[in-house]
Amino acid sequence: MKNAWDSYLDQQLADPTVRQAFEEETKVLGIGLQLADQRKRQGLTQAELAKKIGTSTPQLSRTERRPENVNMRTLIRYAEAVGMSLDVRLVAKKA
Repeated sequence: MKNAWDSYLDQQLADPTVRQAFEEETKVLGIGLQLADQRKRQGLTQAELAKKIGTSTPQLSRTERRPENVNMRTLIRYAEAVGMSLDVRLVAKKA
């Protein structure tokens, strides 16, 4: 059974412009969630990782919460600090 929020969201997402913005935001937030998940898997606090990559704890927190304005060099340092590499690819859209 759908609650009021689900019904409202369905109604809003019927508008293609709103749906596109929602899907873009979901992708961006997903990046932040992946960043935080990898940091936690490595057993690092935000403060520890911030020090490791040469940034402040508040900046690292913003990167995890709202990664849309983070620069590529920060993402590369972040990935390396958690034992990963950054792989950015352009992928063809599904028809």
